[in-house]
Amino acid sequence: MNFKKMGLTSTIVILVWALANGGIVKADDDDYYDDDDYEEYDYDEEYDDDDDYDYDYDEEYEYYNDQTDVITNMNTWHIWTRTTVVNKGELPFHETKLVQFKLENESDALSLYVIPLDGELFVPGKAIAEMLGAKATLYDTSEILEVTTENTELLFRAGTNVVYDNKLKSPMPATAFYMNDHVYLPISVITNGLGYVAEWQEESDTVVCKSLTM
Repeated sequence: MNFKKMGLTSTIVILVWALANGGIVKADDDDYYDDDDYEEYDYDEEYDDDDDYDYDYDEEYEYYNDQTDVITNMNTWHIWTRTTVVNKGELPFHETKLVQFKLENESDALSLYVIPLDGELFVPGKAIAEMLGAKATLYDTSEILEVTTENTELLFRAGTNVVYDNKLKSPMPATAFYMNDHVYLPISVITNGLGYVAEWQEESDTVVCKSLTM
């Protein structure tokens, strides 16, 4: 996958400033959900295969904010704890850079920019999902990413820290964002959600994705 190198740094600076200064507005989705706990939602099986996700989705829906979550003390950049109150550990690196991604025991590698932000490593969700064997569809207008396998469905929307995991509302450790035609997600969520865990290999600037079921 190719990224435009020109202007990447300035785009990231603007993004970080916007996140730090409340540039993403919280909104209320009470018309759709009775509370903040995980719960099922009505999914419209029929939607147009174009840039508009044809689902009765509120244009702005709330951040996950359940303060009853247990605080987790661990290095969590590669583990999806499904909690929002986390004492985050140290990241393996702290500057945006090009990283190699590959599956364990495979030689083919994918080069992607990784963005350290808010104690997480953010990656282009569609590219990682496809590398892990999932079908991924990005709806640019609504900034929604749909990821599916035979047994898994994950729905993400930029500007929120919620993922619908097999139609259940679940928290993410940080807010997804849209940049350069990609929805960026915490690497822990997209890899763990598809049954993998990411392992950082510093000597080669490589993330190796290992199956959790092996």
